[in-house]
Amino acid sequence: MQEYYKENNITESQNRFHAPNKINHEFISTFKKSCIIITNDFQKEINYLKNTHDREFLKIFEEEELKINHVHEIIQEAHIATHKDTIVAIFAYSYNKFAQNALLKILEEPPPHIIFMLHIDTRNKLMPTILSRLVVFNKKNKKNLEDFELDITRLNIPVIYNYIKKLEKENTTHEKGRIILAQILQCIAQNNIFLNEEKLERFDLAIKALHSKQSVHFAILPILLSLVKR
Repeated sequence: MQEYYKENNITESQNRFHAPNKINHEFISTFKKSCIIITNDFQKEINYLKNTHDREFLKIFEEEELKINHVHEIIQEAHIATHKDTIVAIFAYSYNKFAQNALLKILEEPPPHIIFMLHIDTRNKLMPTILSRLVVFNKKNKKNLEDFELDITRLNIPVIYNYIKKLEKENTTHEKGRIILAQILQCIAQNNIFLNEEKLERFDLAIKALHSKQSVHFAILPILLSLVKR
């Protein structure tokens, strides 16, 4: 590990807060310290961990939002005695403020052989106190949005009804809801559709609704209805 730092001109103090520019799975696996990984592909990271680590020494916690009760479970799991390095990998699109405060102490003083890996999709979702204590690996790649599955130039009530029922049936996550909003906006731009102040306000309301954990289909419905040609 020290040889890697020398080759990449990284001092020990720099390493506390920054990861090398050229990073890969293998380097992170040999890092042997708790860290934060910023990525937009949780499933890829989960698959890699499962394929390269003994399941006995790998604990994965995957949540839409990490809450205080999840942290209590993580802490309990981390305190189970182990004789070998064990990775506790946390995947969450948002980390509740109380959950982060509860995590802070165990991150500062982890039990023997426990390595925490906090996965997040954007850096600003973690408190500065956590960011300052762990090395941050930024593996996020720009990802083109897929096209919105409906033709917004030909929307009608039956089409919207079927789509909304589908979102409800699938119990669509709030993260997916945010992606759908981005897809709709992308589609609007591609079709040169003008949005007046009232229609723009609907997007603001939808974002607030998703942030407050309201059902995705309820958040999306007013926007789609506003795009129906009268």
